[in-house]
Amino acid sequence: MSHITGAIQDVANNILSYSKGPSPVEVLPGAVDQCGHANKIQKQPTWGEIAPLLETAEVKIRIADLLSRYPVAQGALLEVLWVAQDAIGWLPHEAIRWAADVCKCSAAHAYGVATFYTMYKHAPTGRFLLQFCHNISCHLRGAESMLQYARRVLDLKPGETTKDGLFTIVEVECLAACGNAPAMIVNDDFATNVENGELTLKPGECLTPERLDKILQWCRDRAAKYPKEPPREVLGGMVKGHGGHPGAPGATAKPQVSDYAPPSPVLGVNALVDDNGATLTWKGAPEFTEITVEKNTNGTWTEVGKPGVKDKQFVDPEGKIGDEYRMIAVSGTRTAKPSQVCKAKAAPPPPPPPEAPAAAPATAKKAG
Repeated sequence: MSHITGAIQDVANNILSYSKGPSPVEVLPGAVDQCGHANKIQKQPTWGEIAPLLETAEVKIRIADLLSRYPVAQGALLEVLWVAQDAIGWLPHEAIRWAADVCKCSAAHAYGVATFYTMYKHAPTGRFLLQFCHNISCHLRGAESMLQYARRVLDLKPGETTKDGLFTIVEVECLAACGNAPAMIVNDDFATNVENGELTLKPGECLTPERLDKILQWCRDRAAKYPKEPPREVLGGMVKGHGGHPGAPGATAKPQVSDYAPPSPVLGVNALVDDNGATLTWKGAPEFTEITVEKNTNGTWTEVGKPGVKDKQFVDPEGKIGDEYRMIAVSGTRTAKPSQVCKAKAAPPPPPPPEAPAAAPATAKKAG
């Protein structure tokens, strides 16, 4: 069915009709349609079927390492779900329930998280999941033609898997690789070309039919060389071996110092000189707890006052044209960088007073 009458909302059991009569609405495939959930329910494995994959020594080591990083176990939920998907290949319901138990949260919460993020797969896919971006940048650079080419070469529709179990095609939203548009991800790796036996994404290098052919051949060669995908550290090696979050038993990580993120500096400092001295104005952040005004005196910055954090201006009675000022803000125990130096200049003259309206001419009285 390519057209329907009325409008359909993407909420279960909600059908909305136009008040001014039927209107044709084109049906476009959504994420559910692409993953094959629209016409059939995905068969869910039992806990007994997936338990051997999640109760291995390797998975237990990863989970223990993850939980050591968070004072509250629920903080590790995203990564625990990722470990489960890496072990099984996708996220069946029992794996989500297992992740919830590990992270000491409700199964409903874990399910909501797992279905919110598109990086989690809720149906089995081929060994190589080809994710084509169709967002604005890629769309303008020919993503649709690249997708059509891939579908023709592999004889697939989005969401389908080749009979040999190697390839699945899906359309996804922005991959944050707009400079390489049109772009694609193979499993968890960006890929617009193959060089020296590796998938690559070089600056400005986009996906083309010739490069896609090379990527597909790379996948086939890898499947022939490795009957099963070699294990990889899906969490990244740079975060391993830390011993836990600061304060955990055996942890080597140290807490951030109190001023690791200084507050924003004072902005827009301006100084105008008139008969009252130099009047400074500025823009400050609401988290400021203290502001200091300094003046350059013979090459040395000297404090001349501390306006209130809610004040709008500060007057230096001794200020004159050419004096240099800067302001330094403090937020709690954190000190911001000094503002840009401002050189005082003459205040513009006040506008002239408005002219008084002319008096109406007197009318002569008639003689009686």
